[in-house]
Amino acid sequence: MLTRRGRAALVLSVALLVAGRILGVTELFGVAATAAAAVALGAAMVRSPRLRVALSATVAPPVISIGDRASLEIVIENSGSVPTPGGRLQLVPAGGGDGPLVEVPRIVPGERATVSLRLPTDRRGRHEVTGFDAVLADPLGIARRRVTGLGATRFGVRPVAEPLSGVLPIGGGGADLETTRSSAERLRTGASLLRPYVAGDDLRRVHWPTTARIGDLMVREGGDRERDATSGITVVLSARVTAGTAGGSAVDRFEHAVHVTASILTAAAREGSSFRLVIPGSADSGDGSGERHLDLAFDLLTDVRGLPASHSGESHSPIVSRSALEGRVVIMVAACDDPEAFGTLVGTEPAALVTPGTPLVLVCAGALESSIEAGHRHGLVVRTAIGESLEELWTLGDAAVVAR
Repeated sequence: MLTRRGRAALVLSVALLVAGRILGVTELFGVAATAAAAVALGAAMVRSPRLRVALSATVAPPVISIGDRASLEIVIENSGSVPTPGGRLQLVPAGGGDGPLVEVPRIVPGERATVSLRLPTDRRGRHEVTGFDAVLADPLGIARRRVTGLGATRFGVRPVAEPLSGVLPIGGGGADLETTRSSAERLRTGASLLRPYVAGDDLRRVHWPTTARIGDLMVREGGDRERDATSGITVVLSARVTAGTAGGSAVDRFEHAVHVTASILTAAAREGSSFRLVIPGSADSGDGSGERHLDLAFDLLTDVRGLPASHSGESHSPIVSRSALEGRVVIMVAACDDPEAFGTLVGTEPAALVTPGTPLVLVCAGALESSIEAGHRHGLVVRTAIGESLEELWTLGDAAVVAR
């Protein structure tokens, strides 16, 4: 295939040939013949049948968070019987014509070369990098031939999780929230169901995660051991976004809601709590714990997209089932300024979705200011502003959950 330069040389050759015939200038015939010969030679040089290469690509690192340094590693392997000509084997965007190119160094048969391309990681979500073609070009850039190609590569950018001292804000505890708070905080506040081990205690009641964290044997005291071991949290992230009154776009506020959700889930996984992520009308991670389940939840957070909330005024049925929330601490996160907007964002009033006695926490991500309020009759209300430290709010917030 002729490049733009090659096509120009061919057109010039024909033009000179016509001009030479009309004007009768024999020198023009010589220049036209030289240009035509260069085009023919270039086309012949890129038709080497023994040159064969294979392309493959990997994304490094395989797990990417917003702001991480990541790259697309393209491996070029010489699978033919002759070395690749240095500087003449090039990578160009698939179907990109004479677009940007990367020159591949000389590779002997059986060896490989790697080209690293920087990936954009400033936006959460699934992204795609265009495919590439390996082409062989002549030294003058007149012609080139496609040797092989590589399809488009997809990669995901996950939200960043801010380290939190616990699943719930300090001071936001209560008897029903015992298993969602960090063991260290339960001991510090005196609200713990754990106490130091004394001779004669049943070793089956030793709480090993706390023992490992503190360095002394700690045992459960009172309560239902099975209930303590199985209770956990359900985090509900609304994908709907209201217009809002706070600064910043609706997209920014929804991204902040995803960030808050990721931070809470990470804290739950670190503490060993059972957790579940529900995105109404979109996805449900199911109940689980540990890093593997956290990876599943983060995959869902990578894919979720914010949708404008309906302003038609028409009522719609709840889009979160009670079965997903029953018997657990429920944390609802939405990109809004005021908890009054939750009814629009989750399909009904949050209190109507949980059974009596279920602790309920509403987190307004993207609010005008950061604050924690205990006055809400259904539970704890947290307002978290974009750009402010979530951990500072979690550790300094003065609140007490009101259990229904």
